[in-house]
Parts: sequence; structure tokens; C-alpha cells
Amino acid sequence: MTTVDERLKALQITFPDVQPPVVDGYVASFVPFVRTGNLVHFVGMRCKKDGKPWCGKAGGAITTLEGKQAARGVAIELIATLQAALGDLDKIKRIVKLMVLLNSTPNFT
Repeated sequence: MTTVDERLKALQITFPDVQPPVVDGYVASFVPFVRTGNLVHFVGMRCKKDGKPWCGKAGGAITTLEGKQAARGVAIELIATLQAALGDLDKIKRIVKLMVLLNSTPNFT
């Protein structure tokens, strides 16, 4: 069986640095993750384009293809955060909850 790192490498996925958000030169009052026992909690991942927030609605200013690219970027950032929290992605046994929100036009399917 291959390791998670080997599979990510085969897919040519590299992780961004995981750092606390900075707002107007100040470090925000929250951290990218909190680990409690065997659980890791994190929230607030936003899609980015060229390092800046990617804004718009799927089915409007954002095409389906761009939406897929944005979702992929968020997924990679989530996995990078887990890597930072655990040090080894092979330690993950189960994802307990994953909630995804999509901003879309009323007729987007």
C-alpha cells in the first residue's frame, strides 16, 4: 500500500504554507487548527486565486470549471492544514465531519 505522501507526489500536489491569517499587519486572534486529543478542528477555508480571495458566484461570474479549480485549491489547503496539525497524514483514521458551502446563482445546478 502506498502512503498518502506518495499518492500526493504522484498527483503532483504540493502544499501551501499553513500560517495564521494576517489582517492589516496583525496576526488574527485565531489559529489555523486546534487539536484536542485525537481530533483536529479547523474552519474558515476560502478559495483563492493568485493568493487573493476568489469572489463570485458559481453559475455567474465563476464558471463550473473555475469552481472545480477553486474547490481543488481549498481541498489542498485543508489537507495541508491536517499535515501541519499531525505531521503525518497516514495517522488519519477517519474524517468525522466535512461541511462545504458554495456561493451560487439561484439556477446553478
